[in-house]
Amino acid sequence: MVRFYKYIISSLLFLAPLFLYAQETVVPLEINPVIKNHLKQKKYPVQTKHSKGILELPFLDDFSKPTIFPDSSLWIDHYAFVNTTYAINPISFGVVTLDAVSYNGSLYPGAENLQFAADTLSSQNINLNYPGDNSIFLSFYYQPGGLGDTPEPQDTLLLEFYAPEDQTWHKAWHTTFNAKDSMLIEYYSYNNSDKIHYGDTLTDLKKNFFQVILPVQEEKFLKESFQFRFRNYASFSTNSDLESKTSNSDHWHIDFIQLDKDRNINDTIINDIAFIKPMESLLKNYESIPWTHFTRASAYEMEDSISITYRNIGDQVWNISREFEIEDIMGFTGTEEFTGGTGANINPFTTEKYKRFIDYIFPYTPENDSALFEIRSYMVTDTLAARESYRWNDTTLFHQKFFNYYAFDDGSAENGYGLYGEGSELAMVAMRFNTYKKDTLRGIQIYFNQTLNQANQNYFTLIVWNENNNQPGSVIYRQEDVKPVDQDSLNKFTSFILDTTLILENSFYIGWQKISTTEMLNVGFDVNRINNDKLFYKLSGNWKQSQWEGTLMIRPMFGHALNVATSSKPTYNATSLNFTIYPNPAKDKLHLKLPDPYSKYRYTIFDSYGRIYIDDWYDENAINISQLNPGFYFIRVSSEHQTATKKFIVIH
Repeated sequence: MVRFYKYIISSLLFLAPLFLYAQETVVPLEINPVIKNHLKQKKYPVQTKHSKGILELPFLDDFSKPTIFPDSSLWIDHYAFVNTTYAINPISFGVVTLDAVSYNGSLYPGAENLQFAADTLSSQNINLNYPGDNSIFLSFYYQPGGLGDTPEPQDTLLLEFYAPEDQTWHKAWHTTFNAKDSMLIEYYSYNNSDKIHYGDTLTDLKKNFFQVILPVQEEKFLKESFQFRFRNYASFSTNSDLESKTSNSDHWHIDFIQLDKDRNINDTIINDIAFIKPMESLLKNYESIPWTHFTRASAYEMEDSISITYRNIGDQVWNISREFEIEDIMGFTGTEEFTGGTGANINPFTTEKYKRFIDYIFPYTPENDSALFEIRSYMVTDTLAARESYRWNDTTLFHQKFFNYYAFDDGSAENGYGLYGEGSELAMVAMRFNTYKKDTLRGIQIYFNQTLNQANQNYFTLIVWNENNNQPGSVIYRQEDVKPVDQDSLNKFTSFILDTTLILENSFYIGWQKISTTEMLNVGFDVNRINNDKLFYKLSGNWKQSQWEGTLMIRPMFGHALNVATSSKPTYNATSLNFTIYPNPAKDKLHLKLPDPYSKYRYTIFDSYGRIYIDDWYDENAINISQLNPGFYFIRVSSEHQTATKKFIVIH
């Protein structure tokens, strides 16, 4: 059977055919690792029911909440993917993405080059029992491709309305992407009209968000149990014959959905301000550095300010204050709060990037080999009550990690990188790092993508080079016959422990050499962090700098000798709120001992990436953690005036 595949060419006007000679490439992912990993923790049903009954207007969602699947209080299915990494310049940070990957994180069965039904995003039942009302309108923004894969010609994003009495879905709107002519065509069913968006290039169209507004006025829809849903029809292109390059395709990103009455066709303004980008690392060059290197690196790496980016989406001036918090999650210093000033006016339709000097000294503790800080920012407006529906996009956070490795990537792969084709045997890939402290290189972590039929299971040679004239120089370490392992450990890295003592300082390179295969070694590629000036490949002759903007997901590990994939972690204490968790390590249940039995406490369980697994009120019963994978987690407990975070371990 012929298989069909697709890969991204992010900077060209068209998709180039494969050449027979060796080359480097970037490809979309064959699976969605975030969803796969999340399902290991908690098995979501494909559909859910809303326990509070039928929803009332307004219906609003901008997908800024820290979830992976759409909010179950608003949506009944879990096919689409909520994320902050795939779209370009969203209306507010966070979008929902429809693609060719099912709810379980894998490609839909039977996916092929012909068009097939893929993701669905269906609303809960909504009360539209307003007979004769002509003021009900639905609006939303969408983007084709973004940082993901551009839809194929004639692939479709479809919007349908549900008529409760005849129990039938009706087409309301759809759009198709014409890559050949660089245009996007929208079709409106209510008036049999179309609208065409032209772009100078394919890349121009795939980086823009387009707004749609249409009426919901037919009597068959104005019922108590109205619903609407988005669907996409995807297909694969025919430009690859490598199993290691098979991939997800046809990304459509949706943002800021609003259904309400007392609107009209020109009601396209959203009266809101929102963060539009996640917070980023406080390090100038790296996402993470070893904690034991902090004192040497801080003068070169630590930013003196926190940056936030937000936008006034509407047509009126807002007056806000910007607040910040830094919490030492693993340490002893608790939470530090400081303000960004009050009385700041934001003019209509403007984007602002604000920097706040950090009034905080990171507490270096030499007895610990790791540290983790949560940096939070939130906005307070002068009309809070009027904006209650949008409050979740006024807060953003970032986890600044200091473990035992240097990392340029943010831990999440959007694409895959590799070398393929005839002549790629013995080809090499190398990534430059600089260590601020003379130390022992203990291991190398590499993020391997899952591929069709495990085609990524190829042997390779792990290599460390010194530097020569800003390129890889002589080989100083080589480990033969290495093979990717633990590909089911999604959004995690495989750690290869060095079998000798290798002391490094200043600049060095880590990477691999292929062994006699035309299949590419598919390694995670983070497109949200641009570091291709440090990425080199060698097919024959001289080293070349990579053309692909992004970051190869490979990390050097330093410090104490390693017996397992990650270094041992010390015990951490929390302050402010004095509580106890037991047992620790825990297997199926977790208990809390709290200081005041009459106070109301809320708890949140999350991991070092900030992904939330449980968020609920504590009712003195044991917390069920049986669905959590073995590993390290954090639990934050809050009362009205106090909060604290502690670490615990899950074992099974």
